[in-house]
Amino acid sequence: MRQELFRKQDYHAALREHASILDCSKAIEDCVRTGDLKEALMFIRGMNNSLEALKRLAEKKVKENEMKLLLDQLVAAGINVMVVRRHENKSI
Repeated sequence: MRQELFRKQDYHAALREHASILDCSKAIEDCVRTGDLKEALMFIRGMNNSLEALKRLAEKKVKENEMKLLLDQLVAAGINVMVVRRHENKSI
């Protein structure tokens, strides 16, 4: 899994979700093989939940990068951003 898709503090959570997806995938394969389709659907729901969690974690990284870029642009324009930076550090 690509580490750069996630914030450093979120990477372990992303790894757990990734592991869950792999576990669910194997479980789905086993369920389909044995014919337990209801159980397979439960694992599919779990896999979807983990994918949604990964998506949210990746979106946090994108938002963080966008905020940092905006702050850098403000600094380059000569705007004092110390108050904004204090707020940024609290929200990250």
